[in-house]
Amino acid sequence: MRLKSILKPVAVIGAAAMLVSASGCADTSWSLKTQKKTLTNGGWIYYTYDAANEAISKINEDSEQEFDITKDDLSSKKIEGKAAYDWIYDTAKKNALHFLTVDKLCRDNKLDEDKNAKKNIVKTYQGYFDAGYMDIYKDLGIGAETFAELLGYSSEREKQLFDYLYGSEGPKAVKDDELTKYFKEKYTTYYYIPYSLKTTDENQNEVDIDDETHDKVISSFAKYAKDLNEGKTTDEIDDAYKTDFSVETSAGVKQTAILEDSGLPEELQKAIKELDDKKAAVKTIDNTHYLIYKGSIDDEAKTLPEEADEVGDISKHQIRHEMKDDDFKSYIDEEQKKLKYEVNDACLSKYSVSRTVDIMKSNAQKTASENAAAD
Repeated sequence: MRLKSILKPVAVIGAAAMLVSASGCADTSWSLKTQKKTLTNGGWIYYTYDAANEAISKINEDSEQEFDITKDDLSSKKIEGKAAYDWIYDTAKKNALHFLTVDKLCRDNKLDEDKNAKKNIVKTYQGYFDAGYMDIYKDLGIGAETFAELLGYSSEREKQLFDYLYGSEGPKAVKDDELTKYFKEKYTTYYYIPYSLKTTDENQNEVDIDDETHDKVISSFAKYAKDLNEGKTTDEIDDAYKTDFSVETSAGVKQTAILEDSGLPEELQKAIKELDDKKAAVKTIDNTHYLIYKGSIDDEAKTLPEEADEVGDISKHQIRHEMKDDDFKSYIDEEQKKLKYEVNDACLSKYSVSRTVDIMKSNAQKTASENAAAD
């Protein structure tokens, strides 16, 4: 949600949505504010810069030739049928109001700020600023504290709001039985070992693996399937594979995921789906021989943790987000429409989209010159 071009008046949104500030026109230290929260000029600049980068990404998606800010004219481009600077303005405003809306909702629900977390995030980004990694933000006029709040701490506040709303005791609570039902309907727990029946010769040509290896793969995988069907664990199969094929690490993959999103070949997905729980089989797909095993999603549901211990682990928190992220976004969008706020046109005019883009171009040209001199 970005603001209109600074060459046009700000659209009237209605008394319930917007209060136009008649005073303080000469004060450009702030850009937008609610009764409790003020977005500084640096905050507005941050959102115009973020929107400008998004605009360039969209232009690159729709063009065969990559946009070069050092020489190409961004103002001449159109994005989603709108003049680029207008699109950037509108998107910056939308994102700024999103930030203010989340802040208001956190206050309304009496969700206290974690001042220590905020302090640590600011400290981290201040280190990046001091080390020279964030010079473009300095050039634009964005301070480390503003950057840290809008990029880092705002996401923490949004997470805090989500957890409050959809947690087990929240006003939009996702109950455990709903969560479990969703998990069991959407997810599959599975294990597989792949072995390619092709290799490359000394000339890098693809050839069949030798007969001895082929027979070993077929017989070993058949035995693994039989063992799994008789009650052995996947860990035991991993150990057997390492011994049989003289490797330190098993090629076995154990995962709980939404099969359609897993990236596995469609035929492999189908083979897994067709298995009964706690059953194994072997299948050759496109010159790869697979041992496949389908675990019990019911058993997985019983031990689903609230938070994941490791990256990739499934947790109730993750499932809750899958179920309610769209609802959460819609909720914030609806609350944003009701938000009462003031706009400082003087600030938005002084720290315009064109100013942001000009600084981006100057910075990019300087970097290009330095790189050319170094070469």
